[in-house]
Amino acid sequence: MTERVGKRIGLRLIRLLKPRKIPQATGAAMRSGDVKRRTNETDIAVKLVLDGTGKAEIATGIGFFDHMLDLFARHSLIDLSIGVKGDTHIDDHHSVEDAGIALGEALKAALGDKTGIRRYADVHLAMDETLTRVAIDVSGRPFLVFRTQFRAEKIGTFDTELVREFFQAFAMNAGITLHVETLYGDNAHHIAESCFKGLARALRIALEVDPREGGRVPSTKGAL
Repeated sequence: MTERVGKRIGLRLIRLLKPRKIPQATGAAMRSGDVKRRTNETDIAVKLVLDGTGKAEIATGIGFFDHMLDLFARHSLIDLSIGVKGDTHIDDHHSVEDAGIALGEALKAALGDKTGIRRYADVHLAMDETLTRVAIDVSGRPFLVFRTQFRAEKIGTFDTELVREFFQAFAMNAGITLHVETLYGDNAHHIAESCFKGLARALRIALEVDPREGGRVPSTKGAL
């Protein structure tokens, strides 16, 4: 093999191995949201991509909450990055609530005018002995019905009442109607996890673009 041929093959290998950007489908805009929220109590950064694969980078300083947000990303297939610095020396309340606010704002930004989405979804999520029903309407009209009770006040060091606080903050700021009802269950961890997974799975359906909509907003009003 001559030196010239060797260089040519080497250059070809470099081009083949060089990472390439995967082109977006023609006419498909990336649905993404990027929110920073800073108060005297918390400093939060959220980035998400709705049409992702469920990749997650979560650091809230609250172990159980990290776990819930990680599985939320995985089951919704939303790529999600959340960083939270909060006054956890007081308790976890502000960090959890404000993370819900920022995540809701990021989701709302990513949806834009909601053109073409399926809008409605409902899921029954089984988690061992627990069954939770989640129904959503991506309506632009925020509302929460939360019929879930915990027999334990804490999961590790996490206050179980904060599950509702997160769902309230998320629904109000995402602009969605959200119904969550645990039909039965005993284990507090299973109940909380079924709520987060149920929300994730319902969003995965409702936020999907329906090709039959033909680019319309799914409402007789023409706007959501």
